[in-house]
Amino acid sequence: MMAPMNFLVIDTSSPQSFVALCKEGVLSTVPLPPLKQSQSLLPAIEKLVENGPPLTFIAIGTGPGSFTGTRVGVMAAKALSFSLKVPLLPFCSLKIFTPSTDGPFALIGDAKSRGSYILEGVKEGENITYFTPKIGEKKAPSTSLNLPFLKAFLEDKFHQNGGSSHKEVVISYLTSC
Repeated sequence: MMAPMNFLVIDTSSPQSFVALCKEGVLSTVPLPPLKQSQSLLPAIEKLVENGPPLTFIAIGTGPGSFTGTRVGVMAAKALSFSLKVPLLPFCSLKIFTPSTDGPFALIGDAKSRGSYILEGVKEGENITYFTPKIGEKKAPSTSLNLPFLKAFLEDKFHQNGGSSHKEVVISYLTSC
């Protein structure tokens, strides 16, 4: 079994924006108030990482979602990655809503006047298949964060590819979910 990693998670792409710290296998989360990510993000990060262990990586939700909110989170993550000299691990923000139950699912984000961002998939035990994301008709957005799934997903993703440099991470608008 691998030793627990310490990593920071930032997602500011939706009204369910949050910052989380995974420390010794335990995920501590601080929700961010909607439309105030630029004011609340850095104090929340400071509160979580203060006197904490060194970070292995920083995970950042790259969208799709709020254009301004996503840019705030991505730029903060890039600055921290650069200053702390740790890799960034980008992830599709819609995957935060992946259900715990087996079966087909649709993860939905608000695309404002364009309708909804939709990421469909199928979950069968530990196997999850995501289909090509799309923009569709306006639907109610997903609201149930699945943080235990996100923690396991990010740890697995980091072990598979080790993350990226701060220069390589870009905001996603359905190009790389």
